Parts: sequence; C-alpha cells; structure tokens
Amino acid sequence: MNRTVRLGRIKLAGMLMVAAQLGVTQQMPQTIKEDIKGPSTVKTEQLSGEVHYVDGNKLVVKMADGDIRYFEPPASRRFVVDGKEVSLRQLKPGTKLQATVTTTVTPVTERTTTIGTGKVWFVSGNNVIITLPNGENRQYKVDDNYRFNVGGQKATVFDLRKGMTINAEKIVAVPRTEMASNVTVVGQAPPEPKPRTEVAQVQTPTPAPRATPPPAAAAPAPDPTPVAAAQTTPLPARLPDTASWLPVIGLAGLCFIGAGRAMRKLRRY
Repeated sequence: MNRTVRLGRIKLAGMLMVAAQLGVTQQMPQTIKEDIKGPSTVKTEQLSGEVHYVDGNKLVVKMADGDIRYFEPPASRRFVVDGKEVSLRQLKPGTKLQATVTTTVTPVTERTTTIGTGKVWFVSGNNVIITLPNGENRQYKVDDNYRFNVGGQKATVFDLRKGMTINAEKIVAVPRTEMASNVTVVGQAPPEPKPRTEVAQVQTPTPAPRATPPPAAAAPAPDPTPVAAAQTTPLPARLPDTASWLPVIGLAGLCFIGAGRAMRKLRRY
C-alpha cells in the first residue's frame, strides 16, 4: 500500500511539473509575424535591340536608340528566335530581339507582433524593467503613445507602478517592396552569308600599240614658170633604149615589094 501511495505521489508531482511548464509557456511572450500587402502596380515596357556580344550568361545588346546595354539573364531564360526556342548561349551577334517586360511592384509591410505578460519590477520615466514569467528581467524604452493593458484598462508607461501585472503588445512594422518581372523575348536571326562563287578571269592580251607612220612630206608647190624649171632641170647623159628595128624592117619590105611590081609593069611595055 505504501508503494502505491508513493507511485501516486510521483505521478502527481510529474503532472504538476508539466502543468507548471505549460502555464509558463502560455504566459511566455508570443511572437506573430505577418506580411501585409498593399495594392500592386503593373508596368509594361517594350525593348528592342540587336545582339552585339555574347559570352556565357553575359549579353551585350545595342538598343534601338543606339545605346549599349549589358544584361545577365538567368540560365533558365529562353528566347524565341524565328519561332524556335533557344538559350542565351545559342544567340548569334546580329540577332534582332524584341522584349516585353512586365513588372509587378507590390508594397509589403512586415509586421512582427509580440504579446506577453509580466510584472513591473522597476519604472523610471520611459524606461521600464519587467519580470517575465520565466523569471528573466528585461528592460524596455517605451514610447509616450504606447498603451499597456493593466487589469483590462489602458495605461501609459507613466501610469505603471512596481508590482503591477501587465499585458504588453509590441508591434514592429518594416516596409519593403516585392518586384516580379515577366520577360518575353522574341527575335529574328541574321541571314546566313551567301557562299562566294569565284569566276575565272581570262586575261586578254593587250594588243601592241600600232606604230604611227611618219607624216608624209608636203608636195612642193608648182613653179609658175615652167621654162625656168626646164632650164634648171639637168638632161640625162644618155636616152633610154626604147626604140625597135621592126618598123624599119617592115617599111623596107614594103618598099621592095612596090619596086618589084613597078619593074614588072615596065617590062610589059
């Protein structure tokens, strides 16, 4: 029986310890974090340019206005060039790109709320030291407009007194901005270079320049006095042999024939 009583006491002590721990845990400050989002703003921007240089995930584009811009798109970014999806590394210089960038800007307030119960251990002006349920003392500098909950009533830091049990709520709000971009890029690849066709060139020999004949000497003007010209022209020493003996021989033959006929007539008489 004594053993049973001892076991019951041990169980009761354990339950009390668990209950105490639960009570302390429930009274410990609780921290709640939440994001409060405001209205979003959507902005759409159209960009166009020509690929100037590509190296790994680094891209240099000559924009339509002539400005040079540098980009580092993520490795997962895809480009639709001539209807085909290509990666950044597959872009070629000269590819024309058109990008539609949709940016959504959302203001967000990160609010952290700490709710806790404690007992005032010391207070002086805006400074108060509170003993938490776990026995730890913490010091706070409280704003004039902050209100504590004391027995269901609102109280400022100047209303606090040593030994009061209070419920405190601390709110910290930190603004930030969330930006989400949706980029769609389409492009047109540069035309393929045409193969060169080499045409054999036949060299035609250049004709030699014709020799220009010397200018003909001008004919001397006729002398108005032919007599003077004949006197001045020397006669040749011997005439050319142009005469022939055939006419003389023919003439002599005719003479002989005529003489023969005449002598015949005289004999008849």
